[in-house]
Amino acid sequence: MNNTQNGRTRTGSLISLVTIMSALVSPLAHADSAIKVGALATLSGPMTLPESPAAAQAVFDRVNQQGGIQGRRIEYVVQDDKGDAGITAQSSRELVDSQGVVAFAGSASLQDCTVNGNFYRQRNVLSIPGVGGEFSCYSNRQFAPVSVGPARGSLAALYFASEKLGKKKVCAFLLGIPAHMPGNAWTIRQYQAITHKKLALVDTTTLPSDDMTPHVLRARDAGCDAIVFAGAEQMDLAWVKAMQMQNMGNVTLILDTPAYTSNFAQILGTKGDGIYANSEYEPFLGTAPALTDWRNLMQQSKVPLSSFAQGGYISATLLVEALKKVKGPITRESVTEALRSITGENALHTPMLGMPFDFGVDSDHLSTSATKFVELKDGKWETVTPDFMAIKPAK
Repeated sequence: MNNTQNGRTRTGSLISLVTIMSALVSPLAHADSAIKVGALATLSGPMTLPESPAAAQAVFDRVNQQGGIQGRRIEYVVQDDKGDAGITAQSSRELVDSQGVVAFAGSASLQDCTVNGNFYRQRNVLSIPGVGGEFSCYSNRQFAPVSVGPARGSLAALYFASEKLGKKKVCAFLLGIPAHMPGNAWTIRQYQAITHKKLALVDTTTLPSDDMTPHVLRARDAGCDAIVFAGAEQMDLAWVKAMQMQNMGNVTLILDTPAYTSNFAQILGTKGDGIYANSEYEPFLGTAPALTDWRNLMQQSKVPLSSFAQGGYISATLLVEALKKVKGPITRESVTEALRSITGENALHTPMLGMPFDFGVDSDHLSTSATKFVELKDGKWETVTPDFMAIKPAK
């Protein structure tokens, strides 16, 4: 799930920054008058995701510097769930019941949606995750992730392979961890329903610790002319190396968002030319005007430029817009009502997202996916789909 400009490394300083900044008290107002916003993020453990809450913190800090909302500062309370389901459940109760957060924004947890969906429904609290890796994030109405996520990203990549690149024997290799299995099944089912085509090979057994060679040999023997591979960045690099060892340079490779980093491009150089990846937002390594405010704020706040940082920035920005819609007291109930009103003609538009943001009670978040694709050319990522590509799932 990694996607940073500087690669896989998550520095301890950034994790500390999120923890320290979330506890800072602005001189705008006393703490008891603050608007509390929560986030659950995996800040320690084998896989850390600090950029999303760090980016959200930067957004809220700027709002506070500009006078807050209704003269009240936003206090951003971030809990590290350490990638542990038990801590995820405990932390959510601390944030909701003890801290009294009015909503969540910028969350980047490995299991928040699965563990806490029912609890958030009982407490009438809503979340705009900055990183939504679980398939359940897109089907539980308490959540409205701004990210495309693995299932929808893989569907877009498969569609791109056959319908845009014209490939005839498309093969799918999807991450085999249990949490991804429902999403994998949805991806394959949707691809076949939308295109009326069958994939040449489907492999949902790849794991981060795997030797990729046996999987690559399966693809070679199946005669794939395009491969969609969904994994973390290090898995992607291992996959490319295995393909190169088998002299499969004539097979088109399309990767999910974790591969879209400057680190990935630097490691492969021109040997990676022709590899595609999808971008969940306006490609962050590009020069589009839509990136200007985000990039400037991230650089000022010393947050690494990444897709995860885009997610945190967008989610926090959307919540701020919802807070501004509240005319009376800002409470959990009024914020939930404001978020639910962001639907239909009142959906919010932000230039880094390919589709309007809709959090209505009947919103179908699986239907609001849009991505762009990038390709390695001369060792650098270039955007090859100027317009966002939206795919409407079949019913």
